[in-house]
Amino acid sequence: MLFYLLSAIIFTIVASAAPTSAPALTVDEAGEAVFQNLTEKAIFGFLQIDSDPTLTIAEIDQKGAEWAEKHGIADKWAVFYSTWQAREEKFNKIKTTVFERLPSTYKKLSEIIANKNQTLSQVGAAIQELDEKFNLEVQLIFILSKILRLNEKIVMNGGLNEVGNEATGNSFRRMRDFKERNINVKDLMIPGPKL
Repeated sequence: MLFYLLSAIIFTIVASAAPTSAPALTVDEAGEAVFQNLTEKAIFGFLQIDSDPTLTIAEIDQKGAEWAEKHGIADKWAVFYSTWQAREEKFNKIKTTVFERLPSTYKKLSEIIANKNQTLSQVGAAIQELDEKFNLEVQLIFILSKILRLNEKIVMNGGLNEVGNEATGNSFRRMRDFKERNINVKDLMIPGPKL
């Protein structure tokens, strides 16, 4: 659960920190081009393949390519799939780098905050300097810290769950700040293009 949450947070941070210049054809645009001018029956056929829980990921990829060939859109599908794969590979490299740098960034941030021989403005300046070098990592640490603070009873001693809380046992409740965002964490973690 926490792994999925971390990936969603990193995805959100990476997406918001990405440069404004976009490739010639974005994944969404390529996806729209795939389904343009298809019948509802054809689209439903793809959705059945994409959501079949009995298929492996490789089988979904294969059946998706067969579906595209059957409907005469193999070229559009190839553009969409290759665009999605390239972006997914880049995202995974960024995610790996962020996870690798997270412990050292946390240590540096903790040292800044623990140093009581500085003013609040000096603390702020030091954090800003660290943030300029390791933006994704610093932002992720702040977000995770907020999750932990919101779940302080659970974190500290497995405290009582609130009435109506989504948490069960010692699991974390949904982050209040991200409650209104429409992010399907499972889709972020499972390979394959999701439309």
